[in-house]
Amino acid sequence: MRRIGTLPTPPLAERFHRYLAHRGIKNRMDVDSGKCEIWVIEESQVQVARDELAAFVANPESKAFDAPLPVPISNPDAPKPPRIKLPRGSQTLWITSFITLLCVALTVAANYGNNPEVTSWLLMTTPGTNGLQQVAQGQVWRLISPIFLHSSNIHLGFNIYMFWILGGMIERNRGSVFLLLLILTIAVLSDLAQFYARGPAFGGLSGVVYGLFGFIWLRSMLLPDDGFFMPQQVVTQMIFWAVLCVLLDDLLPVANAAHFGGLAAGMVWGGLPRFWRD
Repeated sequence: MRRIGTLPTPPLAERFHRYLAHRGIKNRMDVDSGKCEIWVIEESQVQVARDELAAFVANPESKAFDAPLPVPISNPDAPKPPRIKLPRGSQTLWITSFITLLCVALTVAANYGNNPEVTSWLLMTTPGTNGLQQVAQGQVWRLISPIFLHSSNIHLGFNIYMFWILGGMIERNRGSVFLLLLILTIAVLSDLAQFYARGPAFGGLSGVVYGLFGFIWLRSMLLPDDGFFMPQQVVTQMIFWAVLCVLLDDLLPVANAAHFGGLAAGMVWGGLPRFWRD
């Protein structure tokens, strides 16, 4: 029996549970510490179920996942199943929401990099400063602040869309503190990689996004029953985009070093020993 992933609420988990059963895939739904886990009984059906879960997460209201309700059998003497109570607020994505709001608020405040007064405080260093002198003088926020600055609505929208999916998956599975530590680690390492490769004129959440992607991707391969899954089409798209950005490096202002620095940091964390497991 393998755990293929988690869903945020019991109604969604119950809907997907019924759909799998209707498809002939033996499965079980558990609610443990606020997480709605889906387990598949037969090993031969695990990959099919994971693909179905990825499609369900992308569009849970699709009619394709409608399944007939089981016909109840009248038996007044049958014991009633226990009611499951979820911890209050256990599914609230505190860190995912906070980082998303910060990206929007600080990007708007910096006018997409066109407000020099605000932008200068978000860059790793003020242009013209030698090395990391300002960080050494105590402005340590500059090690992570570039992740909040975006140059356009498309840049901002794509990054927070992917961050919400990947960050939300990790926060539901491992909790808010774990996600915060992971984000801070990836942000510092990816920002430093980009700074030493091209200087301080960069911004964006994409390094963190690639780090979260790398964490989930490697963890899902090394520990397939750990509750993480990464659809192959997402892997293909992320790698394709990273390679395309490298090819367009001379034409577009893309933070490629941040992408690969974040990816490496996330994959290293994803491959750490089981010390990080619950």
